[in-house]
Amino acid sequence: MNTETLHLHLDTDQNLVAREVPSQRVLEISLQAPGSAAQTNRVPLNLALVLDRSGSMSGEKLEYVKRAAEHVLDLLHEQDMAAVVAYDDEINLLSPSVAVTGEQRSQLKRLISTLRPGGSTNLSGGWLAGCQEAAAAAARVSSTGMLSRCLLLTDGLANVGITDLEALAVHARELSRRGVSTSTFGVGEGFNEHLLEAISNQGGGSFYYIETPSEIPALFEREFKELAAVTAREIEIVLEFPANVSLQVLGGWVSEFSQGRLSISLGSMYANKSQQIFIKVLTPPAAAATDLKISARITGMDEAGLPFEARAELAFQYTGLVSAEAAPKKREVLERFAQVDLAETANEALKLERQGKREQANKMLQQSIRANAPHIAASQAAEYQAISEKMQDGMTEADRKSSHYQAYNQKRQR
Repeated sequence: MNTETLHLHLDTDQNLVAREVPSQRVLEISLQAPGSAAQTNRVPLNLALVLDRSGSMSGEKLEYVKRAAEHVLDLLHEQDMAAVVAYDDEINLLSPSVAVTGEQRSQLKRLISTLRPGGSTNLSGGWLAGCQEAAAAAARVSSTGMLSRCLLLTDGLANVGITDLEALAVHARELSRRGVSTSTFGVGEGFNEHLLEAISNQGGGSFYYIETPSEIPALFEREFKELAAVTAREIEIVLEFPANVSLQVLGGWVSEFSQGRLSISLGSMYANKSQQIFIKVLTPPAAAATDLKISARITGMDEAGLPFEARAELAFQYTGLVSAEAAPKKREVLERFAQVDLAETANEALKLERQGKREQANKMLQQSIRANAPHIAASQAAEYQAISEKMQDGMTEADRKSSHYQAYNQKRQR
């Protein structure tokens, strides 16, 4: 087992906590993926391209989607697998998963070129069909080094098949556990950004907002390049802590709690990528205790498919309330935390605004701006203030999409 594949470090805004009353602290988990040991070869990719061809995709949208899908195929090697699914209200398996040889690549591109716009949007049917193909291909190949991902693109609302956000998120989480992750691409103004983010968050992938169709090829290529550079995958952090400690994970990461144990699934990380996970910690009062320890263990697989593990520990020291409140806090940790905390709140406020709860949304975001203002730049506070004012006045779909994507990228540090 490789014990030095991925760097793990724990930090906090302040190590002292009060004996007399609960104390809220910030726990920062810092990760850094290793560089690639392979000079020429990369992890084999097993992709399912799931493409919306509903009626709203007519014109340049569908043409750019075709171009993007064909470009991804050009970037794949013979060691890679690819399936192509097109969907409107019906599901069309253009090709099952095949090895991307020269002949198969040409055939896949010919099939993609025949796509024409159709009817409504059975997003769940198309997505699940693509994931099924990727899972079947992975089982046939039985390669521990292969990375399987579904790339789901849509410009509209899921209005046929499974349409509930929570149900689709559960499917995404289960598929990710079975080894098939999902990245989502929303085009234009007609899709539900919170739905696509939930699928990508729970599915261990990334979410992309595509404002104009001309951006589609570049964002498909960005996703491919990140996948091709993955050096750590199936990453899971397990925290162990006293059962009476309360933890809240920020950032939308997949997390599960049990008595004194928290597991966080991170999916994959590309070479040299740094990532911080922030957790709000509420420590209980303890008259007799001297310290409170939180231990972390991270596991996953490296680019060769070999398991790795790393461990770290952090201890909070109990002291009197006056001493705990007077002790200085780490400015750098609070600055990084504030970026994620404010973005997380903005995301939740945007959900309320979409429901018509403008006043509640504005109040929520204003409170977060005030709380985090000491730790963020004035220009950033002004950006979120502008979002808050738009919430109060009523947002356009373009406002919702761009504000959500800004918050998503900020909280995920993308």
